[in-house]
Amino acid sequence: MNKKGFTVVELIAAFTLTMVISVFLFEILIESKDIFIETTLKTSIQEKTSIISKNIRMKIPKGVTSTVVCSTNTCTINGNNLINIVATPSNDEVEDYIVIGSQKIKLPKDGTKPMKIKNISLSASNGILKISFTLNSINLTKPYEYNVVFYYRAS
Repeated sequence: MNKKGFTVVELIAAFTLTMVISVFLFEILIESKDIFIETTLKTSIQEKTSIISKNIRMKIPKGVTSTVVCSTNTCTINGNNLINIVATPSNDEVEDYIVIGSQKIKLPKDGTKPMKIKNISLSASNGILKISFTLNSINLTKPYEYNVVFYYRAS
């Protein structure tokens, strides 16, 4: 007798195996999407912080004696605005940004929500300018910390 086709048990086993493989593939796809979003956001943050560092470095005069004065979120060099970090409360939907000289630098957006600046620390003494802040975002597994030191000729 020539039997052609599949039995019901064989079909159920094939569908079950296909579903198990599909579930694992979807988990991998979702995890890959999350990793892609976080990596893209970190790359955008690094590009912006690189621009910030470059612009601050260009504003510090070379070989000229300078006076740097810092407050909570602002530093001036020789009486001119060097950096101003504008951070709004965490529950506010207003964008945080950084002003260097007269140039306003917005932070990258995390989807539709603006990134928030936290833990701002600006200090200047003995020819060393230290700038530190943390960026929070819902798509980052841990906050992004920006810490940089600039040297200037102190008066």
